[in-house]
Amino acid sequence: MLSVAFVWLATAVLVVHPHYREVGGAYLDRLGLPHWLMWGICAGELALGVVVALARPTWLLFTAQAAPIAVFTVILAALEPALLAHPYGVLSKNLPLLGALATATLAAREGFSSRVLWLLRVSMALPWLTEGLFPKLLFVQEAELEVVRASGLVPMDPTAFLHLLGVAQIASAVAALVLRGRPLVLLLCAQVGALLVLPILVAQHDPLLWVHPFLPLLKNVPMLVGTVVVARRCSTSS
Repeated sequence: MLSVAFVWLATAVLVVHPHYREVGGAYLDRLGLPHWLMWGICAGELALGVVVALARPTWLLFTAQAAPIAVFTVILAALEPALLAHPYGVLSKNLPLLGALATATLAAREGFSSRVLWLLRVSMALPWLTEGLFPKLLFVQEAELEVVRASGLVPMDPTAFLHLLGVAQIASAVAALVLRGRPLVLLLCAQVGALLVLPILVAQHDPLLWVHPFLPLLKNVPMLVGTVVVARRCSTSS
């Protein structure tokens, strides 16, 4: 739960950055809402983050977190449907976030059972599936193409590269659910490496993504922690 608490606390504290307020204010304007509401929401997120960090996971606490995540996701998706296929997962990464919450809550009730492990495995596989399918195969966006071009690391057409990467990510998601034993652990280690490296490469092109109010890069933290937990559990059970 600490990794999820980190997301709530980061969402609250980063409001002090001007870019956070600029982007958040623009969305509030589109919704016809006052800017002071941003500060009130961040205060609530700060309090929620502290509670999540200190309290034992319960289904009541799960609901207190899942409800605002679902509401924000629906509102933003309705306001700007393209966000569902955003190349950095500003909304799609809410799925593993909810999965991590459900896993922690269920584990507190019944221990780290096989059911809990499977829930976490599915949750951590989802972002590889969604980010491989939507932004890289179905809805390739110029922002991600520019990152590929600017990296200087890809000696081929950027669109073709993203298509190949999308296929690899989808295959990675499927393999994370099918493989067993050492091959699975090696795959999960590769995913951990990607979760560490990819945000750094992206942030070199646009450092302000670190302080974006939707946390497209910092939401990798629960994914990173969840993948490490799956790798450790699967390595000890193999």
